[in-house]
Parts: sequence; C-alpha cells; structure tokens
Amino acid sequence: MSNAISRHRSKVTPLQIVGIAILAVGAIGMVAPFLWMFITALKPASAAYDLPPNWIPLDFEWGNFLKAINGPLPLLTNMFNSLLIAVITTLGLLITAPMAGYAFARLEFPGRNAMFVALLASLMVPIQVTIIPLFLIMRNLGLINTPWSLILPSITWALGVFLMRQFFLTLPKEILEAAKIDGAGPWTTYRLIALPLVKNGLSALGVIAFLNSWNAYFAPSIFLNSQDTATLPLALVLMRGPFSTGQVNVIMAATALAVIPALVVFLIAQRWIIASMTQSGVKG
Repeated sequence: MSNAISRHRSKVTPLQIVGIAILAVGAIGMVAPFLWMFITALKPASAAYDLPPNWIPLDFEWGNFLKAINGPLPLLTNMFNSLLIAVITTLGLLITAPMAGYAFARLEFPGRNAMFVALLASLMVPIQVTIIPLFLIMRNLGLINTPWSLILPSITWALGVFLMRQFFLTLPKEILEAAKIDGAGPWTTYRLIALPLVKNGLSALGVIAFLNSWNAYFAPSIFLNSQDTATLPLALVLMRGPFSTGQVNVIMAATALAVIPALVVFLIAQRWIIASMTQSGVKG
C-alpha cells in the first residue's frame, strides 16, 4: 500500500515535464551570455570574432586579465571607486529606509497617507527628469567629479522605503503594543523590537541597493568626468575606444572582473532574498 502511494506521488505528469523544459530553456538563455563572456575573455584577439563562434577556446589567454588590469585605464582604481560608492550607499540606505518605512507603517502623524502617495508617485518619475536639477545642486555644493555626488542622492530611495514599510506591516501589532505597555517609546520599539524582526528584509534591501549602485551607469556618466574618479561601468565603456576599436577579448576580461563581485554577493545572499519575499507578501 505504501509503495503504491509513493509511486503515485513520484509520478511526473506531462505538464510538469513541459514546465521543466521551459525552465531549462530559460536557464540556458540566462547562463549563455555569461558563459560566452568568460570564454571570449580567454580567447586570443584573432579568435574573438570567429564565425561560426567557437565555444571551446583552442588557446587560453589568461594574460587578457592582466592586460585589462594594466591597460591604459586604472581598472583597479575604478573598481575601488565602485566598491566605495556601493558600500557607503548601501549602509546609508540601510539606516534611512527602515526608519522611514517604520514611520509609514506603524506611526500616526498628520499627512502620512498623502506623503506616502507622493512617495509612490516619485517611483514613476525617471531619473532623466530630475538629473538636471540634481546636477545643479551638486555643482553648487562643489561635489561634481567626486563620489559624494553619487552617494548623497542615493542614501534615500523611495523603493527602499516602500519595501521596508511592507515588511513592518507584516509584524503582529500585539508585539508592538506589548512593548508600548511596558513603557518603550517609538524609538526603543523600533530599535529593539521591530528592526530585528525584519532582518531578512534588511538583507534583501542591502543586496538590491549594492547591485543597483555597482551596476549604475547613467548617473556616474553625468557626475564623473575623469578616468581616476570613474566607476567600473564607465571604465568598461571607455575601454571600447573610439569607434569600438578596443580589443573585445580584453574588454570581456574586464567585464568578467566586474561581474564576479556581483555574482558572489547574489549567491551569498540569495537565501535572504527568498526569505524576505516569503515574509513580506503583498500586505499593505
């Protein structure tokens, strides 16, 4: 009897097979560009444009990575610039977004709903609309061509506030009310009770903020205007050279160096992202 039940449960339906096949095709489509990038990074320049393309290099040119690092652009400096901006931006956002999210979720104050609607409306405004006023502000502050021109506008983020509000809404009211009965004020309740309970949300927000800053191109291209202060995405574009005359294998090697930290961060933190999605739901 138990064997029959187990066989029945382990039977794979045709619909499941179709679903697995579709997921497999999608996975191949997502992995193929990364695989091609790493393969091209190991090819000699003469084989980078081979047609039909060769997925297995005959000669492995590990020196392409040294050429990318020791090339005309200070790639390691550019990587450090991106890392510095991403880390400070992420830390700043992890301070401001939870406080604002908790206020919108659990505190009563005049104009809360109207302010939250305005916050959501700001998500629909593209950065290209606000970039000129922001540039003028940064120029008046003397921050153009410095990392602070990218850090200061990014330590507050409407999407981060919205995400944290959703996490705080999932907390049972009884816990917060019990803290209030015990004499805890709003700040104590937030710091000692609410914040530790949304650590999955904080982790997910930190990963999203880091990757968003690490991959940013538009804002750095406006505020930064020298090779020494450029971030990694800007450096990769500059490596193409005039009329895209740069060596594609060296560019791919530099791109691989840029992608590896982002992949490592995502692989380490993916369990927190999944846990945060399970916790937050769509409440609110």
